[in-house]
Amino acid sequence: MTFFRNRMFIEGIALGGICGIIIGSIIAFTIGESSIVAIRKGLDSRFSSRNKVPFKYLSQ
Repeated sequence: MTFFRNRMFIEGIALGGICGIIIGSIIAFTIGESSIVAIRKGLDSRFSSRNKVPFKYLSQ
């Protein structure tokens, strides 16, 4: 009986993974490449200002 229970668990994991990949692909195709690039630029401009290297100190 434990083999059947483990088999059901593994089948559930596989089914969930496949559904997740399909749903994620549909969302990615719906959003489109240009929207993703715009979102990424917005996030980079918002969060990368703290990590900028002061280049004036590198030339010493």
